[in-house]
Amino acid sequence: MRKNHLFLLMALAALMFSCKPDKPVNPSEFDIGSGLLVLNEGNFQYSNASLSFYDIQADTVCNNLFYKVNDAPLGDVAESMALVDGKLYIVVNNSNYIYKVDANTMVCDTSKPFKLTDFYSPREIHFVAPDKAYVSDLMGTNLWIINPQEMKHTGTIEMGKTTEKMVQVGSELYVSNWSYYYIDHTSTESYNTVQVVDLNNDVKVAEIEVGKEPNSMVADKNGHVWVLCEGRSYDDWGENPTLWEIDPMLKTATCQYEFKGPFEDDDEIKGTASMLKVNPAGDQLYMIYNNEVRRFDIGTLSLSESFCIVPEPQGLFYSLAVDPRTGDIYVTDAKNYMMNGTVYRYSFDGVLLASFEAGIIPNAMLFK
Repeated sequence: MRKNHLFLLMALAALMFSCKPDKPVNPSEFDIGSGLLVLNEGNFQYSNASLSFYDIQADTVCNNLFYKVNDAPLGDVAESMALVDGKLYIVVNNSNYIYKVDANTMVCDTSKPFKLTDFYSPREIHFVAPDKAYVSDLMGTNLWIINPQEMKHTGTIEMGKTTEKMVQVGSELYVSNWSYYYIDHTSTESYNTVQVVDLNNDVKVAEIEVGKEPNSMVADKNGHVWVLCEGRSYDDWGENPTLWEIDPMLKTATCQYEFKGPFEDDDEIKGTASMLKVNPAGDQLYMIYNNEVRRFDIGTLSLSESFCIVPEPQGLFYSLAVDPRTGDIYVTDAKNYMMNGTVYRYSFDGVLLASFEAGIIPNAMLFK
């Protein structure tokens, strides 16, 4: 759940309703193939997170999938997921655990380790091998090392700051420092670094300064890391969002683009930018900028003037994904954070192809 939505969701919590599961399914008769998994955050402290599956070829969707199969709720604020060796790992942030389920049947086998707990506030999971993964943490300054096969903690790396998104380039892991939890919330100190971890030795080897609040990262065709910084625009000491390029050889970052506010000539109104993604060729970036999906060309270092996806009236674009096989763009609409959201599918050039209803606050998306 994004920090700038926290207070809104807490204020609305008393008005929220739980996600009602549909009719259960028989796991022995259920098997999902290729398609798109959508993780719906649900409302903070309401434990109504859910999982949806979209069959792209058939253009059909199954919602409340985890509940239907396991007859149990997914938890409180589902944040991210990863798919490795036929297992789906689901990070549930406010519940402080990670589920391991069968990626085809969605069954949690309770006869084996299927849930890993005792995090502070887990956010993202990144695999480097089937038996080794890293988990970032919103409220702790350790980067967690886990064995996903045995579902247990195997170590930590002291980062000195909270951690968020992770991108691997070669034998190094780039980790963004987005949350301000580790310092005084009233401080004017910038939350503007990306840290680098040596995966061979599990040690932090560098810290690179970027813009304020780096919220997402991708690697391009050249192996360079691109970092989108939201600028903490809601504060008096905030700044416009910025896009930075990190050269892994030099461990330095260059600001390649500064986003302006909704009115380009008004310096007092700062813009918003989030959810940086990359196309399959690795030469174009997509992001949600001022509630629109925009495209950035890394060759010309400019936003496309001809490409722009806008939401439906009163729509709220929340998350973004790009199909690595087709280049199709998927964007979620969280609506009012209380009702079920919608996922829209567009072609690489922005033509609407399909849409479907998901759960409450559809966020992370994973292609299977």
